Amino acid sequence: MSDLVSERTPQIIAAEINSYKESRGRIQLTFAVEIGRRLIEAKSLLPYGDWGKWLQEHVNYSQFTAERYMKVAREYGHTRWGSPEGEDEESSTLQILSYSQALALLDVPEEERAEFIAELDIENMSVRQLQRAIKERGQAKQEKEEAEQENRELQEALESEKEKNNQLKKERDGLKLRTEELEKEKQNLEQDVAKKTAENSKLKESQLFKNNQKLRTDLTAVQIKNATHRVAFKFEALEKAFKELTYELDLLVNIDKDVHGEYRKNLRKFLLKCLDERVEN
Repeated sequence: MSDLVSERTPQIIAAEINSYKESRGRIQLTFAVEIGRRLIEAKSLLPYGDWGKWLQEHVNYSQFTAERYMKVAREYGHTRWGSPEGEDEESSTLQILSYSQALALLDVPEEERAEFIAELDIENMSVRQLQRAIKERGQAKQEKEEAEQENRELQEALESEKEKNNQLKKERDGLKLRTEELEKEKQNLEQDVAKKTAENSKLKESQLFKNNQKLRTDLTAVQIKNATHRVAFKFEALEKAFKELTYELDLLVNIDKDVHGEYRKNLRKFLLKCLDERVEN
C-alpha cells in the first residue's frame, strides 16, 4: 500500500488502518507496526480532545488498544540490529511475529530481545507459551542476578577477611618484635641490677660503710637521750606549776567559792583536753 498521498487527513489514515485490519484474521507484527504508525500520525493531526472520539467512530479502537499499537510501532518500527544483516534479521522477525507475541515481548529489554527470539521456535509458539518462556527467563535472570549479587557480597566479605587477616598478621609481627625488644631490655636491666647489687655488697663490706653505720647508731642514741632529758625537765616544770595552781585554788575557795568553782571547772576541761589531744597521740 502506497503512502504517497497529496494530503494526509485523519479520514485517509483511518481508511488505511481499517484496510490493514481486514487483511488477515491474525494480525502480524508488520501490519501492527503499520497500524501503530498511522495512529501516531492521526493523533498528531487531530485537535486536542478529539482523539478518543475519532478512535471509536473511525477505527473502533479504545484508547488503551491504540496506545498498545503505537507502542509496538515505536518499539519495532525501526532497525535495531545496526547492520544490513541485522535488517534482514529484523525483517524476518517481523514476518514471523504476531501482534500479540510482539506485545508479550515488550517485557524483554530491547537490547536482549533479538537474542531471546533467536533462541525460541517462536513461529510455532502460542502467546501463552511465549509469556511462560518470558516469565521463566525473568525468573532465571533474577536468580542469576541474585546469585551474582550473593557472589559479589561473598567476595567482598572474603576480601575484607583477608584484609583483616593481613592487618592481624602485621600487628602480630609488630608485637613479636616488641616482645623481643622488651626481652633484651629485661636482660639489660637484670644485668644492671646484678651489677649494682654486687657494687652495693662491696660497699657494705667496706670500712667506710661500717663507720657510717656506727655514726648513725651513735647519733640516734644521742637524739633519744636529749629528747628524754627535755621531756623529764618539762614534766618536772609542769608538776611544779600544777602544785602551785592547786595551792592558789585552795586559797581562792575561802575567798570566793563561785570564782573558785569556775576556775576548777576550767582547769578540769583543760586537763581533759590535753589528755585527749596530746597524751593519746
